[in-house]
Amino acid sequence: MKPQRLVLKIGTNVLQRPNGKLDYNQISEFTQLVAEIRSQKHEVLIISSGAVGAGRELCQFDSADNPLIQKQILASVGQARLMQIYTDFLREHHLTIAQVLLTRADFGNRASYLNIRNTLTHLLEAGIVPIINENDVVATEELTLSFGDNDWLAVYVAGLVDANRLFYLTIAPGLLKLSDKNGTGEIIPEIRELNQEVLDHCFPNQSVGGRGGMESKARAAGLAMNFGIDCHILDGKEPNSVMDVLSGKKRGTHFVAGDKKPASYQKWLAAGALSQGRVKIDSGAEKALIVHKKSLLIQGITEVEGHFESKEMVELCNSPHNPSNSVIVRLRLFNEVGVLNRVTQKISDLGGNIGAIDIVRPEPDALIRDITIFTHNPEHGEKLVEGLREIEDVEFINFSDRTFLAHLQGKIEINNLQYLVWEI
Repeated sequence: MKPQRLVLKIGTNVLQRPNGKLDYNQISEFTQLVAEIRSQKHEVLIISSGAVGAGRELCQFDSADNPLIQKQILASVGQARLMQIYTDFLREHHLTIAQVLLTRADFGNRASYLNIRNTLTHLLEAGIVPIINENDVVATEELTLSFGDNDWLAVYVAGLVDANRLFYLTIAPGLLKLSDKNGTGEIIPEIRELNQEVLDHCFPNQSVGGRGGMESKARAAGLAMNFGIDCHILDGKEPNSVMDVLSGKKRGTHFVAGDKKPASYQKWLAAGALSQGRVKIDSGAEKALIVHKKSLLIQGITEVEGHFESKEMVELCNSPHNPSNSVIVRLRLFNEVGVLNRVTQKISDLGGNIGAIDIVRPEPDALIRDITIFTHNPEHGEKLVEGLREIEDVEFINFSDRTFLAHLQGKIEINNLQYLVWEI
């Protein structure tokens, strides 16, 4: 087989025992897998959870202590311990590791993004195994610039390094059909399109001790597919399943890569770039962009906020006085089976059409989601919002008029430019 570039994301509960401390036997098996992959000339990057579990072996806290501070201390202490464990196990296989701690903000700046890519590429070329984690000391779920869980960090890294395959090693054997809540049902072997039917098979709750969940992995896998990357969800307690996949056998759930591979810059726009400003436009300009796929004329701009340069991401927004034909509703969906189905059914019953459902961040007992809903008029949007407030196990947070991201191809100079060109 031709050498491939692989990203392995190993979940918290794969690395830990039921008491929350590290499972050294499991880590030993995982490092043996890494060594076998390297022996076949494949390149491998590891996205590893487990720092908090490693820290728990060395630190004890009063249960009344601030949980966020606890987590940051455990991550700080545990990250060093986790790297030492990986170093010791992989040294037995004559492999050297490199620690890489990243935050969401590191991907937002194009220069930083390219520096990360160059560093990771040089490490791989030197035969070193990068072990990557989110820097929990400075990136917490309470902050905006956080991945929320390593599932998203993994797909961002996979896109960054132009990986061939992304593996999610979890405690589930794959994506299971919804009819089985006990984890013994039929595995969905292959997915070629991420749609609502697929997401309906994802249980809302995340694994104990982890921050992600099956839906987080499925959505991240969908992004990988769009990047032209094959993605697999496998049982991490059986790490040899990765070698089975590489040898052509079917294991777990395979999210099949799309036919087209976007350019590096396009991947950065989709999984990296952060908005640097806001441009408010009138209804005519919105129609020209969305319906007719035309350029944005200077006359359609009503207001500009922020400072940004050529090729930076900005938000395009409806001006406040323009009627919006959609809203974004932010909800807290508590971890009860069927809660997302109740939300989507309510929207449908009230005549709304869902444009997108995005995870903002996971919480211990809930998921914060943004749902984009297409409406008939502002009054219809208000009716939908009121209806969503009534759903059991759902906490309404806020809503706003629709904004959409665009890539600015040319710098705005209000007094000089006659038109601007965008990528939507």
